[in-house]
Amino acid sequence: MAVISMKRKQEELIVKVGFEEFLRQAKARNLASATISSYEAIFNRFYTFYEGDIAFINNDTIMSFIEYLQKTGIKLVSINTYLRHMKAIFRFWESKGYMQEVKIRFLKIQEEVKDVFSDQDLSILLKKPDTKKCTFQEIRTWSVINFLTGTGCRVGALTEIKIGDVDFSNGLIQYGNTKNKKAQYVPLSHQLTVVLMEYLNHRSGTENDYLFPSEDNTKLLESSVTHNIKYYNKRRGVKEGNCHLFRHTFAKNWILSGGDPLRLQKILGHSSLAMVQHYANIFKADLKVGYEEFNLLSKFSRPKIKM
Repeated sequence: MAVISMKRKQEELIVKVGFEEFLRQAKARNLASATISSYEAIFNRFYTFYEGDIAFINNDTIMSFIEYLQKTGIKLVSINTYLRHMKAIFRFWESKGYMQEVKIRFLKIQEEVKDVFSDQDLSILLKKPDTKKCTFQEIRTWSVINFLTGTGCRVGALTEIKIGDVDFSNGLIQYGNTKNKKAQYVPLSHQLTVVLMEYLNHRSGTENDYLFPSEDNTKLLESSVTHNIKYYNKRRGVKEGNCHLFRHTFAKNWILSGGDPLRLQKILGHSSLAMVQHYANIFKADLKVGYEEFNLLSKFSRPKIKM
């Protein structure tokens, strides 16, 4: 398809063509493939709602789109995700002069405390299987669960890690393919070091091989990681199998243990403290843990006087 001319009349530019131009610049910016796929999925939903010209999109269009999404039963938090993606697309079209500026107001929602794995669940999942009887897939999944629990790593980053990215000497792990395209280093704990060393005795391989490969020693698909963990958890009586819960669990325990927010930001790979603050807010229901111990008044408490 030919590049769209800046002189092209707005009324001739339908959203489908405009999105293809947005997609080209997004790929030119080297955005992550997962981000690109997310834009495509959300735009396709918008396209089922609106197939007209970009020039005619206005604030009423946005309100109607929100009402359309609500009728389909999509959760409010997901609607805000739709709006956030579409806002980026609209800003691109506005910068090109294809449409007038629109105001997007996100829906106000009552955030719920995110689910996490309980200590009991983790004690079951982290228990080492009988390596003499189990398959390599089971050993790999057990190692993956230990890795996710000990680092809060995203599954997308985990599947890209090579054996050479694990620096046992200095106690560091390098993520080569992160969401923001920046090199990221996270500490390697003693416990995870023991797990990975034992795992590598079964896995072997060179430093250029993937740390957690598929059965044919190629890159492991994210969907395969998700499937394997769900199956692994189910066999051990743990109902929840969402991989992202390991990340939430890591963040929650870090916060409730009094961990430094700046270090948590770096370990989780967030570009700002906003997401760390978000975690602190959603886990506020658990802030009572240890409250009496650290409460300043407890330091000056006096014995009760019987009346």
